[in-house]
Amino acid sequence: MSGFEIESENSHAGISEKNMPAADKEEVQQSTPAAAAQIHGVGSGDTTHWDAPRLILARNEEAVGKGNAWIRFGKDRPGNLLTGESGRGSSHCAAVDIVAGYSAWMATKVNPKTGKNVYVDPDFKVDAARIYLSQKANPDGYFGLVKGNVGNTSTNRPVSTVALKADTVRIMARENIKLVTRMDQFNAQSGKMANTFTGTYGIDLIGMNDDGPGMMQPLVKGHHLAMCLDDMIKLLEVIVTILENFFKYDRDFKNAVQKHTHMSPFYGTETAPDFKATLMTGVKTAIASTLNVDLPLALNFPLDVTALRSDYLTDEGGVPGPKYILSKYNSTN
Repeated sequence: MSGFEIESENSHAGISEKNMPAADKEEVQQSTPAAAAQIHGVGSGDTTHWDAPRLILARNEEAVGKGNAWIRFGKDRPGNLLTGESGRGSSHCAAVDIVAGYSAWMATKVNPKTGKNVYVDPDFKVDAARIYLSQKANPDGYFGLVKGNVGNTSTNRPVSTVALKADTVRIMARENIKLVTRMDQFNAQSGKMANTFTGTYGIDLIGMNDDGPGMMQPLVKGHHLAMCLDDMIKLLEVIVTILENFFKYDRDFKNAVQKHTHMSPFYGTETAPDFKATLMTGVKTAIASTLNVDLPLALNFPLDVTALRSDYLTDEGGVPGPKYILSKYNSTN
């Protein structure tokens, strides 16, 4: 058949006939390009939907769909009829499952080997693209997500959820986007949102679904980090000034020692160094060094360093400083 790119073993061509039933494949191969295009549904062609399996529905479910695109209404169910809150017989677990591409690239209407119709349940791992809304669910368990720092949902702690999954997900706004947590006092299951520990209300950014040892770390607050670095620079400037003072006093004293002279009692000629002038210069240098070098280094500098660490870098006792640079809620790997 000309005009169509058929998928090879390692390619991802636009048209794949790998799972097409033998009868349909033969019809396509014997058709003209225009007729084959009609069969494939090119443009507004009335495709046979050979790549769309039939959806298994429970008695408490309804669905609307075309081809392999479905919206399923019913109760929480991530798999077969015995899964999820629906399978447990829970109440208050309404769900809406929007799926484009059940079984993804493996989808077919008829099993090519047996010739029997193919029926599928939801598969949160394999299905191509999904938006899932549930009144009561265990989304982290359904999608196989790691705990991160905010923790996981469970069958013992189901929650309402809106979950998105596809090869890629794009969230776009013409003005702005907010990711906001913990804005209510109660969740959808009437559970009170505790204030004693709020770490579970944050936002985890987890690449590769990996929260292994040492991976998840708090995000840094930019303004506080900038203030911290600015204060560190100021401390360095103080240290430089102290060192400059020390070197100046040391230089002055050495110059005095090098240049001093003594007057001889015999005929007023110069002789040994003038110990009086040298002594006075030494005393002045010692006092200046003590006041402007030793005391700042011994008293002020340690206090400044302690304050720097306390404000920006420590959270001793679980109580961070007012400018702590690590986020209390949000983490990434």
